[in-house]
Amino acid sequence: MKPLLLLTLLLTFQIKLTFSQSFNPLLAEKLQYTLDSFQTANNIKGISACVILPASGSWKGVSGNSHAGTPITTDMEFGIASNTKLFTGVLLLKLAEHGIINLDDSLHEYLPTLNHVDSTITIRQLLNQTSGLADVNDIVGYADSVLSNPNHIYTPIEVVTWIGEPLFTPGSDWNYSNTNYILAGMIAESATGQSYAQLLRDSIFTPLSMDSTFLDVYDSILFTRAHPWQNSTDNSATPRKALNSVAWAAGALYSTAGEMAHWYHSLFNGPFLNSSSINELSSFVGSGNYSVGLFESSILGRTVWHHGGSIWGGYNSSMMYDTATSAVICVLINQNPSQAVIIARKLLSDIIGDPLAIEPEILQKHNALLYPNPSNGLVQIDESQQDIEHIRIINISGETVLETQATRFSMIHLPNGLYLVEVSSKGHIKHYRMLKQ
Repeated sequence: MKPLLLLTLLLTFQIKLTFSQSFNPLLAEKLQYTLDSFQTANNIKGISACVILPASGSWKGVSGNSHAGTPITTDMEFGIASNTKLFTGVLLLKLAEHGIINLDDSLHEYLPTLNHVDSTITIRQLLNQTSGLADVNDIVGYADSVLSNPNHIYTPIEVVTWIGEPLFTPGSDWNYSNTNYILAGMIAESATGQSYAQLLRDSIFTPLSMDSTFLDVYDSILFTRAHPWQNSTDNSATPRKALNSVAWAAGALYSTAGEMAHWYHSLFNGPFLNSSSINELSSFVGSGNYSVGLFESSILGRTVWHHGGSIWGGYNSSMMYDTATSAVICVLINQNPSQAVIIARKLLSDIIGDPLAIEPEILQKHNALLYPNPSNGLVQIDESQQDIEHIRIINISGETVLETQATRFSMIHLPNGLYLVEVSSKGHIKHYRMLKQ
């Protein structure tokens, strides 16, 4: 970006106190480079990604191919596998908001007696993975049985009858189990008398204008799906009815990177859920640090809410929400085995390593702390700020160009342009924009 354009952007920020919805082109170039580098270095068939930064808009990038002669495009759908679980969880939260269910209700209020399923398990224990139920995916021979008859459509009740003995007493421990979310989907249907697919469309997809997101097998909608690859084999000709009917409410959704990023952004930055539901989403429990279709982890020193997804025959996905900046990252890959999460981590690193990725709403709005701004070189910090411990000046490449503890310092030796001023005081860090001209 040219200095004149940087000056224009900063002056726009100073006068209007807002930035335009134009995504930073320098950051966009960096993100695309990350996709292309990973795709080439790891011989990945295809990648589709989207990043949303509050007040700065969104970036979409693709790399690689769906299949020979057909590049990945931003409107292609990918199987999102276990990232389906957040949709199922939010559907149950919406039903609770409307008083149709209560998260403390027990399974026996909605479902028939099932072998190896404790009927006193609550809906909340299903959603946060503390039910103790064995994972249907762990059954010996499960995958071979499903893949041997790829056109068969399994019912949810068929699937849950396969599970083995419970692993622990409900609520006493934590274990990730796809069974929990299949049962959650069954409860949604029992409580409403509607199909899981229709409930998703009415409660989530339509209100959020998610026109390219669908439940495979059960939604009779044809989209342009990225071909799924297992290693070097194109599995697009292999029916996925059995595979996705078994996955169902735990992993059968398809979507685009753009709609998945929009999904996370809508959940955490808008009025889609009430405060009680948001509290459920942000209440992480157990050794997995899990809530409702979400993990919480420290990634690159940030508190990140995230989930991954992987399904046989060709799809891998990773979703991340940085709680500090509200940045959303989605990475979808049409090949297994692969690690979308590694690419998502690198995209997060690209974002937080770029000072211009820190958005205006997150930057401190009382820029009067630093003056004059713009400056011709000499900068004064408000003398009432007695608790300042450290000041760091960062250029647009993310490099630290000056560090000081003084409340009066000179930028005369620095080139003209936009800088980020990081002020540390008593364990708190605040950021300010500064223009040197």
